[in-house]
Amino acid sequence: METGKLIAEADLEKPVPYGRFSIHTTGEIHRYSGGQRKDTIHIEPLHQLTKAHAVGYFSIPTPERLDTYDASKHTADVVETLEIPTEVSERLTFLLEIGPKALKVATYGIGLSYELYTLVSRSAAARLPEELAASFVEAAALTVFDSRQIQKDEAELRFYQKIYGQGSFVFRENGGAYVALTSVPMARAPTMRVEFDGSELSIETIPFDAQNKPTHKVRFWIRDKGGRNKQHDLREHIRSVVFDARL
Repeated sequence: METGKLIAEADLEKPVPYGRFSIHTTGEIHRYSGGQRKDTIHIEPLHQLTKAHAVGYFSIPTPERLDTYDASKHTADVVETLEIPTEVSERLTFLLEIGPKALKVATYGIGLSYELYTLVSRSAAARLPEELAASFVEAAALTVFDSRQIQKDEAELRFYQKIYGQGSFVFRENGGAYVALTSVPMARAPTMRVEFDGSELSIETIPFDAQNKPTHKVRFWIRDKGGRNKQHDLREHIRSVVFDARL
């Protein structure tokens, strides 16, 4: 990858009409294509981004080849629209970048700002092999580091603590379950006691996979007289949270 230019990887596999990137708090980035992980790169952890980092790129032969957005088929937490002029009929290539919240969109594109970072998709020049002229192409950027610069548990805690301050937190997931984060990583997967302001409330711990027992969080349901309460946010009834594990 050169400044302002994107070059197809020499070992680029057969192009497919869709791809996906996942960006993790550690700064580890995965590219998926055809439902399989193809590449992994490493940048700065998300809680301490100092500059813009290229994530990857996607290139489309012409805008008219794109599918129309359908909310029933294309799930997304946030939907933003980039208007492409109707007279544009040539190949378009977009660079994906992530950087500090103040990151600006340097060329034609769109940016989404979150608590600690901004994600940008902007136009860039591309030099692709002639045999890919009619293809949809995506590829990962070059890695900055050879490996993660921080462990998963510490990265997640530092990320949320930079937003909310030091200490432990309890979050509620969209499905109604809760996640409690410790203030520091522990020596082993912790257990947890929760005290409520009413005796009718209790917790039901949700076990993690046997190969993935984090040392910095506990996932659980809050139960009332009717069992698991998935409809209401009951965090206001929590009086204290105590983690039980050796530091």
